[in-house]
Amino acid sequence: MAWFLYAARLLLLSSERLAFNRLGRGVPPLPAALVAYFGAAVALFAADVAAGGPIIDPSAIPGVLIYSVSFTLYFWALSVGPLSVVGAWPAATALMLWLWHPEGGFQAFAGVVLVVMGGLVLGGRLRLRAAVGIFIMLGSDASLAVGRLVDAHLAVGPPIAYAFTLFAGVSLLMGAVVAVSRGLGYAVRLARARPGWLLAAALVNGAAYLTLIGLLQHWPPYLVEALSGAAGLVTVALGVLVLGEGDGVRKGLGAVLLSLGSALLVLTEVGR
Repeated sequence: MAWFLYAARLLLLSSERLAFNRLGRGVPPLPAALVAYFGAAVALFAADVAAGGPIIDPSAIPGVLIYSVSFTLYFWALSVGPLSVVGAWPAATALMLWLWHPEGGFQAFAGVVLVVMGGLVLGGRLRLRAAVGIFIMLGSDASLAVGRLVDAHLAVGPPIAYAFTLFAGVSLLMGAVVAVSRGLGYAVRLARARPGWLLAAALVNGAAYLTLIGLLQHWPPYLVEALSGAAGLVTVALGVLVLGEGDGVRKGLGAVLLSLGSALLVLTEVGR
């Protein structure tokens, strides 16, 4: 079951990143992120009702603020793009988790070196747009690492109820900020202008988070994050082949190095 969830997670994560890139291109990030995550909350609510279990899981509430920051930065980074560069950087979350208590000797050192080398190869001669996207994604990685640690301790109930409660809380918090900044009208217009990408983003985003909650019931957060880093390879392929961003060999090599470095850091953690 765990490996089935893992395969589904890779496909869903890469599809999510493509959908976020298309939905958020050329528009303010927070109203666009609100549209995406509210749509995911609606999809999760429907799944929750269909499952017949509890709707609300109060244990998800402590993670709302952390994930609101992480989700907003994640969406923003992907919408800045390019997808084939920024989309592989979520693998660095494993590095952020390792930095929580850095140990492990040579194996950990090799993992850090591979992550750094992968980032340098992937970035190439960075243009300002890609550099900004990577910087924002690293902020998302750092806050996401904290969120994953929270999930590992609190996500013990029905995964759909936990996911819905979290996404609903995030949507409410984002909505409050957007309302104060008078951006709700823009969010509505964006939903009407790009309904196809909104639907795709909502469905794959909600489903991808469900696979995460399910995997955390089988594997530790370090293992989940490192193996999820392989989605960067698929994301790079989508950016190169679907969006025509080019230079696929170099970007693919960079994504491989990032994923291998993350895996070494995970093995270091497991071996402690």
